[in-house]
Amino acid sequence: MDVSSGINAEYGEVRYMCAVTKDALCNATVCIVLRPSGKVVTLDCYEKVIKNDMADPISGEKLKEKDIIILKRGSTGYAGAKNTGEDLIAKKKGAVLMAN
Repeated sequence: MDVSSGINAEYGEVRYMCAVTKDALCNATVCIVLRPSGKVVTLDCYEKVIKNDMADPISGEKLKEKDIIILKRGSTGYAGAKNTGEDLIAKKKGAVLMAN
């Protein structure tokens, strides 16, 4: 499973997808939860399809601004340390042996 892309490489299937467009969701995708239905859609889908009518395409309910919840994206952890102001530097100390 390639977690960053949301695609199961072994079976070639998408694990997570936009409820409306069926686009694959991954860590790089900005996602939004529609509160009335609880479904997840991409920001692109929201801006192109949902925002004009402000209606939930799944349940048909009218949406208010408070019904749009923007999800925070995940990261690998290593790259996230850059935002803390710390400089991460790899240092080579010597040979490392692993036993099984």
